[in-house]
Amino acid sequence: MFPKERRKQILEMVNASGFATVENLSKHFGVSVDSIRKDLKVLQNEGKIKREYGGALKVDEPPVEEAPSTPAAVAEREAVVEQGRRDVAARAWLEINDGDAVFLGVSRTNSYLAELIAAGNKRLIVTTNMLDVLTKLQGNPKVTALATGGYLNMQLNGFTGPATISLLEPLLFSKVFVGCSGVDLETSGVLATSVDDGRVSEQAIRNASYRFLLVDRPKFHQHAGYRFASISDFTAVITDSNDHSVLRAIAATGTPVLC
Repeated sequence: MFPKERRKQILEMVNASGFATVENLSKHFGVSVDSIRKDLKVLQNEGKIKREYGGALKVDEPPVEEAPSTPAAVAEREAVVEQGRRDVAARAWLEINDGDAVFLGVSRTNSYLAELIAAGNKRLIVTTNMLDVLTKLQGNPKVTALATGGYLNMQLNGFTGPATISLLEPLLFSKVFVGCSGVDLETSGVLATSVDDGRVSEQAIRNASYRFLLVDRPKFHQHAGYRFASISDFTAVITDSNDHSVLRAIAATGTPVLC
């Protein structure tokens, strides 16, 4: 059966029952789970279904056509995303105690977390591979800021690569805060845009007593090329998302969600 015909039948099954699981669809059509996931992704992009953790939901009404983007609308959406990152940073700040040795990975959210640390009164040792974090921490005498060093990637605004990983290996942290480029809720994969960036985060979480994943809402709908961890590798996920399907998918891994 051609994929197009299979997708047509999948849509009919979802519309008839209201929901269909990836596993049942895979068995029904005699194809791999990955093939079904690709079919569901195509159908969702066409607005015909809504993907749910482990399957797909019926769409009762056709999606409303989005109004043409204007500079003001784009700016407003970007402001909402940035506020989400600030909210995640504010929640992460509550997990940091006086005397902690923490690691902040390359992440816009960690840049906002660095602002809160710089304005706070907690005595901390902060190791980071992000230039913005170092810049923001330099004015607080209670914070000892350490740079990992390594290859300077200006696109990431931080250090990365094998040298950075080697410099991190002997360091131990009370808590690590890392971001990501996306989270695949179907496989529980935590994703990075590059191998080098992902391996730095991988090394950092290996060296920490408590590991926190910082995920703003859009990241649950984005995918990247390198999986450096699973959701279950983290002590908790800190997010601004209030999407029940997202929160259920995280909870299914046994990892707490902090909002």
